[in-house]
Amino acid sequence: MGNPRAWSLLAVDGARQYGGNTGYQDDPSLVYRYDSFVANHQQVSTNDVVVIRSPSQVLGLARITDIEPGTGEKERQRCPTCGVSDIKRRTTILPPWVCRNRHEFVEPTRETVTVDTFAAHYGETFRSAPSGLTLDRLAAAVIRPNDQMSIKEIDLARIEPWLRDDADCNALVKKFASSIGIDALNSPEHDDAPHSVIEARRRVLREVNQRRGQAKFRNRLIARYGFACQISGCAFPGLVEAAHIRPYAETNDNGPHNGLLLRSDLHTLFDLDLLAIDPADLTVAIHPDLVAAGYDMFDGKPLVVNGTSGPDLAALQERWDSFQLKLAPKPTASAPEMVTTALA
Repeated sequence: MGNPRAWSLLAVDGARQYGGNTGYQDDPSLVYRYDSFVANHQQVSTNDVVVIRSPSQVLGLARITDIEPGTGEKERQRCPTCGVSDIKRRTTILPPWVCRNRHEFVEPTRETVTVDTFAAHYGETFRSAPSGLTLDRLAAAVIRPNDQMSIKEIDLARIEPWLRDDADCNALVKKFASSIGIDALNSPEHDDAPHSVIEARRRVLREVNQRRGQAKFRNRLIARYGFACQISGCAFPGLVEAAHIRPYAETNDNGPHNGLLLRSDLHTLFDLDLLAIDPADLTVAIHPDLVAAGYDMFDGKPLVVNGTSGPDLAALQERWDSFQLKLAPKPTASAPEMVTTALA
C-alpha cells in the first residue's frame, strides 16, 4: 500500500461543469465520479482521504475504499474562437461564456468524446464535516491552488485543528497519519500546527530518514556489506542506518568507503565517539562508560566487511583518534587554580 494523500473534491447538486465538461450526478456521502479529462485523476488512490465540498460549504470527509474504473462518452465543450476547453460560464455577465484566453461567446462548440471514467466509493467512512471547517479554511490547505480544478490536493494537517474535536473525523485523521511513510516526506512542514498527529508523524519520519542517511548512500553500503548492521548483525530494516565515518557536512563524501551500516543506537554512539573501529584490526572498541549500559558484548568484536576491503582506514583512524581523546583522563586543576576559581 502506498502513502495516502488527501484531496478536496467539488460535488454539486445536479450535473457539475468543469473545464469544458458536462459533469456527473454526485451522491457526496457515497461516491465521487470523475473522468480522465479531470486534473489529478491519475493521482487519486484507494485509502486516500477526501474532503467533499459544494460551492457553498464543506460537506464531509471520507476515505476512499474502492475506485471503480470504466469507459464512457461525454460531451466536451470548447471555445469556438481558439478551441481551448478551459472555459467558464458566467451568471451575471453577457455573453455568458468566457475562455482562459478571454474570448467571450454565447455558446461553446460541443463534441462527444470517449473517456475513462472513475467512481471513488467511500464505503461506510463518510462523516459530516464539523461546523468549524469552512471553505476558506479548506482552501488554505490546498497545496497547489487552482480555481478551475475539481480535485485539489490538500495538506490534511492544515485542517486538523477543526477535525480533532469530532471523534469520527479525528479517528480518520489518526488512521491517515499512521499510514504515512518516509517516501511521503515531500509534504510541506508546518511548525504552526499545534498538537497535529499528522505533523508529529512527519517529524518522527524526518528524523528517522535523516538518521538512515541519503538513500543512494545507504543503498551503496547495503550493496557492499549486505543489509545487516556490521557490528550487531541486526537486520531489522527500521533500525539499520547509514553512518558517515568522516562527516558528510565536512566532506560531501557519500562513497561506500566513507560509511558503515549500523544499528541506530550504535550509530549514535559512533557519532558521539563513544564507540570506534580500530583501524589496525577492524575490531570494535567501546568507551568504559558503556559497560554498565550493556554494550560490553561488542567490545573487541570484529567489524563485518562481507569479504570486501572494508571502509577507508584513514577515515577510521581519524575517528579512532577522536575516540582516544574521549578515553584520556581529564586534567585536574592545581590547588592555586582551584582557589582562584572559587574566589572568582
